[in-house]
Amino acid sequence: MPSANQPHHGLPEHNQQSVKQQWLAILSVAVGAFALVTSEFLPVGVLNDVASDLGISAGHAGLMVTLPGIAAALAAPLLSLGIGASDRRYLLIGLTLLMVIANSVVAYASDFSLLLFGRVLLGISIGGFWATAIALSGRLAPKGVGVAQATSIIMVGVTLATVLGVPVGTWLSGLMGWRMTFLITALLGVPVLLAQIFLLPRLNPDKAIRISDLPALFINPQARVGLIAVLLIGLAHFAAYTYVAPFFKQSAGFDGPTIGSLLLLYGVAGVMGNIFAGFAANRSVRHTLLLVALMIGSSTALFPHFATSMTGAAMLIALWGFAFGAFPACASIWMFVVAPKDVERGMPLFVAMFQVIIALGSFFGGQIVDQLGSSVLLSLATGLVGCGFVTVLVLGRNVSNNLAAQPC
Repeated sequence: MPSANQPHHGLPEHNQQSVKQQWLAILSVAVGAFALVTSEFLPVGVLNDVASDLGISAGHAGLMVTLPGIAAALAAPLLSLGIGASDRRYLLIGLTLLMVIANSVVAYASDFSLLLFGRVLLGISIGGFWATAIALSGRLAPKGVGVAQATSIIMVGVTLATVLGVPVGTWLSGLMGWRMTFLITALLGVPVLLAQIFLLPRLNPDKAIRISDLPALFINPQARVGLIAVLLIGLAHFAAYTYVAPFFKQSAGFDGPTIGSLLLLYGVAGVMGNIFAGFAANRSVRHTLLLVALMIGSSTALFPHFATSMTGAAMLIALWGFAFGAFPACASIWMFVVAPKDVERGMPLFVAMFQVIIALGSFFGGQIVDQLGSSVLLSLATGLVGCGFVTVLVLGRNVSNNLAAQPC
């Protein structure tokens, strides 16, 4: 892999590209992020099918979400440190290729162990790609376009994948089975890979990230408040939402097409939530995050009582989807508001923490579902969201949007 000081033949510099090429390069990274995070959350929508096909419990099948989160949490800081000052272009392309391989392994896995191996490969790809893409997004932007705007475009890909990955997986699985769903996802990664090969310019970093750079966001007091809130709300969400499909099947008695329709509604509402966050969080990220926590907590609290009917399920899943669609944008904007100079240095560890949240949430959610049932899980999730709400309300009372430019 060429280093920053070695000559590159045939690769354009960013300032040698046309504006169209520069925007297409950003788009190729955004679509790559969308494909990766969609792949990460696909299992949530097909847990019932995988568990039935392989003869395992829904909680056991939840390892398909847990293990990639662990792998991504390790890969984000380790790859950022290990690549040194080498051209990030090769890293992004290599990680996209790894995603294609990982989804292919899952599609053709003959047993659960091989399937989990494919999911670990995907986790490595997700952690490295997400941290690198967001940190370098401003380097891809055309002249006159700020870092915040370029970052927000890639974050839209991540956010949309977070809310659409589950309903898309459920819908495709209902049409052609869970294995074909992963194969289609692998095939969709091929044009993304080709686009990155032909469109990405050289991405040599100004300097290599050092170990001492990683905790930058954790050292900042107001950033820490946001991290604690993200931890509590994120744990609650991923613990509960990972097992929404089994809840609908076992507690509400809904069939596969009905569950797929409800999760699709969640995804559509999530897109609306992402758009809402772009306006609201840029005016007051604190108030927006408080509203998000209130909506998620209300959804999890009311779910066991009202989501067993079609009307109640539709209303609550839409509210939940809208709230979580806004959540990643709120988390990102909070960091830009309170620690704008620390975001790039601290991004690998921030990504690692977010992936740990996904892994721990889905793991403990699976244990609670198997041992105590969905209603207990949803009640515990409500308590965690309540703690996150209080954290933002009390410890974050001095946070205000005082920057001239922030990502949307």
